[in-house]
Amino acid sequence: MTQGVVCFDSDHRLVFFNRRYVELLELPEELLQRQPSKHEIVAFQRRRGDFDSPGRFFDESGQTVHPDPATDEMPAHYWRSVRSGKTLEVTVSRLSSGLYVRAFSDVTAYFRAQRAAQNNASRLHRILNATDCGTWEVHLMTGRVEINDAWARMLGYSHEELQPMSRDGWRAMVHPDDVKHSQLASLAFMTGTAKQFDSCFRMRHKAGHWVWVQCKGKNFDGVLEDGSIVISGTLFDVSGKVVAQEQAAKLTDQLRGEVLVQRDQLDRAVRDMAQISAGLAHDLRTPLRSINGLASILVEEDTANDPALVHTYAQKIAELSGRMGRMITGMLDLLHVLQQPTSFQPVSVCVLAQKRMEVLRADSSVEFICAETPEVNADPELLGKALEALLRNALIYTHDSPGPRIELGYEPETRVYFIRDNGIGFDMARAEMLFKPFTRLHQKEPVEGLGMGLALASRCLERMGGLLWADSSPDQGATFYFNLRKEDEDQDANSSALRID
Repeated sequence: MTQGVVCFDSDHRLVFFNRRYVELLELPEELLQRQPSKHEIVAFQRRRGDFDSPGRFFDESGQTVHPDPATDEMPAHYWRSVRSGKTLEVTVSRLSSGLYVRAFSDVTAYFRAQRAAQNNASRLHRILNATDCGTWEVHLMTGRVEINDAWARMLGYSHEELQPMSRDGWRAMVHPDDVKHSQLASLAFMTGTAKQFDSCFRMRHKAGHWVWVQCKGKNFDGVLEDGSIVISGTLFDVSGKVVAQEQAAKLTDQLRGEVLVQRDQLDRAVRDMAQISAGLAHDLRTPLRSINGLASILVEEDTANDPALVHTYAQKIAELSGRMGRMITGMLDLLHVLQQPTSFQPVSVCVLAQKRMEVLRADSSVEFICAETPEVNADPELLGKALEALLRNALIYTHDSPGPRIELGYEPETRVYFIRDNGIGFDMARAEMLFKPFTRLHQKEPVEGLGMGLALASRCLERMGGLLWADSSPDQGATFYFNLRKEDEDQDANSSALRID
């Protein structure tokens, strides 16, 4: 028998007890064999110190109970602890014959489990409060949703404002673009494809903005006492994490783009250096050979009696050396463009072009039309050099045109600028040579040139993240188009260091 049983008569004298009673209360059997009264048994326990610690007798709520002052009797149902540390449940039954029976049950394991559950519940409550974690529980049959204060507070509400909460009410708070994604995650969980519900989506805050949340949940094994089937889970605000990830991805894309730009610029610099080396080997060698030949004639042949010949040769040498000087200057200009650091700031293409044109055209009768252009982030020095080269090119090739006209325009839809002239134009079949250093398309130039202007303009624009291209037909004028780094890219580049915390 698992219960300890003792029976007293109406005079409180011991009538019966079993072995389990002796074991549970740790009483000496010889004491009980004398059939003592209840008061004698209690006195023995008091002398032994069984009742020294407070709270030895308590009810189901844990409150201490005491004997009735009038009858000195304990309640019909209570709990008590004994010296061994065990907890006993005590029930008192009174019989019609005047006898009363006390039954003692060892409920130590139950109380330990109850205390452990209370401790776990307290620990979970502390953790939830410390992490400010939202919790939820969905009743699948009714659609009712139970949420805690942190769940509501995460979205700017009080708990009362969101009552009663349902699955439809929750779904209405999810961003329209995220509903399908969360439904697919829910379907994967409900069909067993996923072991738990795990989805990240946006929910509308009471203030109107969107909050990124991480929602996780699992189904409760079995059913609750009321027969309902539930899924329980947590809700965390991950807006900061999502923003950081988006910023990191944007920064990665930006850095990848900058690396590609730097690689393209390096490739172009290598090609330019190769062409400059070829210029040094070929274009400079030709005038040097001519100078050397003319100088040899002057030294080796008798030219003292022919001053005119000496003057002619000296003039040729001066022209050739001047050309060499201009070629070296052009090479140095190109190298400077390739190597100088860039400094972006808001500038107006139109204003900059007008300033350069005033210096270039001097007494020229060319008509210059400059459209209004928005401010753009660019390097003023590089942009100025590019505009000067393009305008100088237009002036050269409209020199002999009737009613020379140059126009600077802007296409806002594509954010493309253009410089158009009504000059002699060129054949697009040879357009790939336009921007190579020391290259000229026309066999006979209107004025002497080195073929460096367009190459310099192209490199200046590329250094600013832009591109230069052209469209033309012989005797139909030419249009040179160019763009610059997009404004949103400039803003990303300038503010990325500030946005990443």
